[in-house]
Amino acid sequence: EKDLFVSSNPKDPIAEAYRSVRTRLFFSSTDERPVRVVLVTSPGPQEGKTTTLCNLAIAVAQAKKRVLLIDADMRKPGLSKLFGVRRLAGLSDLLRSDEDLATIVEQRIQSTGLSNLDMLPCGPKPADPAELLSSSRFSDLIAWAETHYDQVLVDCPPVLAASDAAIVGRHTDGIVLVVQPEKNHRRLVVRA
Repeated sequence: EKDLFVSSNPKDPIAEAYRSVRTRLFFSSTDERPVRVVLVTSPGPQEGKTTTLCNLAIAVAQAKKRVLLIDADMRKPGLSKLFGVRRLAGLSDLLRSDEDLATIVEQRIQSTGLSNLDMLPCGPKPADPAELLSSSRFSDLIAWAETHYDQVLVDCPPVLAASDAAIVGRHTDGIVLVVQPEKNHRRLVVRA
């Protein structure tokens, strides 16, 4: 894909910028406080959060870390669309299921075709994404992911558009807020 600079054009200055973000992420981890689960969001739509998430994930995977991408943007699942898995079962039906979590999550995880990088698609669009993300099943999924992957990156809807990012943020070690300076006013960024 043209937006995946880190894999398609690794010598590009944009790819190097994503590797710099990866390095900052690694340096923000300590033995007492590892940063393993990270949420990526933006104040509003069309700011590049999914592109940022994907390139960061590829950069982490290139550092020989096992990475899981979770498409928790069940309102407008750009991540699932980008990897061509939009119509597949995923997060939404996993959160609704009563099946054993480990069994069903392993059935839902998809290979991206890139080394060390897997993803959990959003699944069918639910009517109640915030309620599904508030469930104990979601926190169980994050706990499972932490034991199977070195890094978990979660794509969420824009923080000012829905409560989903605030709900998911409770289960993460950090948040990356993607801001497009020419689009966002300072007031919106502060509010986000």
